[in-house]
Amino acid sequence: MATQSVRDISWVVFDLGGVIIRIHHSWQEAAAVAKVECHSDPALDPTKHRAAEFKKLVSEHQRGILSHDIFCEGVSELTANLLSACDVARIHQSVVVGAYEGVEQLVLDLKQRGIYTACLSNTNHQHWQFMHSMAAFTAIQHRHASHLFQLEKPDQAIFQAFEHATQARAVDILYFDDLAQNIAAATQAGWRAIQIDPHCETVPQIRRALALHGVLP
Repeated sequence: MATQSVRDISWVVFDLGGVIIRIHHSWQEAAAVAKVECHSDPALDPTKHRAAEFKKLVSEHQRGILSHDIFCEGVSELTANLLSACDVARIHQSVVVGAYEGVEQLVLDLKQRGIYTACLSNTNHQHWQFMHSMAAFTAIQHRHASHLFQLEKPDQAIFQAFEHATQARAVDILYFDDLAQNIAAATQAGWRAIQIDPHCETVPQIRRALALHGVLP
């Protein structure tokens, strides 16, 4: 049974990685795809060896503060240059896998029902440009991200910036994300938020939630 009417929700907003776009969730997975050797020395995995410093670089990169080249050089330095900046760039490029099955049709179904579709993602310019080659991404009507706002989730300011940019009201939004801290932040912002398991096919999860809220049959 639906818990909300279609009129109650006029915006469906998606996170990208782990919701719309399948990604490699670990440095080692992405490195293997990039064919960069990272198993022989713990120092080759800065996400564990220098976790706090790596997280800071990622934050600055996805807020558009650091250029991609400087980000890659910074990560290389965290490995004591055992990985070159070029190696880091190859690993970074390999993080994005492709769209989950059925995403494009899901977005088209929402449009047909008169629902606005949008994304709000912590990402960076390189991944953003790469995703433009994916029909599932370009089908989304309103595309917003951390590097464009120079803000990142779970900061409340990015949810406010999204509302200002789109003129969407918090009460009209149903939001999907794979991270608990972002779900909590979206809920605090007044959005209805649903957590998605990125390790299972995401579209069936999203469709079930949309049906529960009366957005799709």
